[in-house]
Amino acid sequence: MAMSLRTYLNNQIKEKGSSLTKEKAKAGKYKSIAAAKKAGALYYTNKDGKVMAAVYAEDLKKAAPKKLGAGTQPKVTARTLSSVKGGRGDNKNEVLIRRAEIAISAGTEPKKPTAKVKPKSRPTITQLKAEQRKLRTKIANARQKGKDDKAASARIKQLTTMINKLK
Repeated sequence: MAMSLRTYLNNQIKEKGSSLTKEKAKAGKYKSIAAAKKAGALYYTNKDGKVMAAVYAEDLKKAAPKKLGAGTQPKVTARTLSSVKGGRGDNKNEVLIRRAEIAISAGTEPKKPTAKVKPKSRPTITQLKAEQRKLRTKIANARQKGKDDKAASARIKQLTTMINKLK
């Protein structure tokens, strides 16, 4: 799958150490994609005077993010390193272990992510009242059809008590 145009342009701007406005300001100098690409610009001005991205579809396909698949190296951390050391002595594993030891000794071991537990957020009074209004209209529609929505009326009572507790 090809990379999106926005992502491609943002990456190119970061690589240049420039900004979007600076790159778009250069667009007036170039009237075609080829001219802009030759000069290393990211934008050009088309026949109508509109600023356009100087990117070919091949550029997006080439810069597509690579997926991990067969033949790629696994992520090596202290945890995986200890599990591999106890395993069989394959030559491939020994190379991975050595690379991991070098990375760890250099201090480039990635930190373990801390689990962020979000506290359960309580609904606000306005959210509860909005739900109450929806249920009331649901009950009114049911009554017009000659039916009684008991579940909705029970939920309204629950919401009323919740609102009173929050006040």
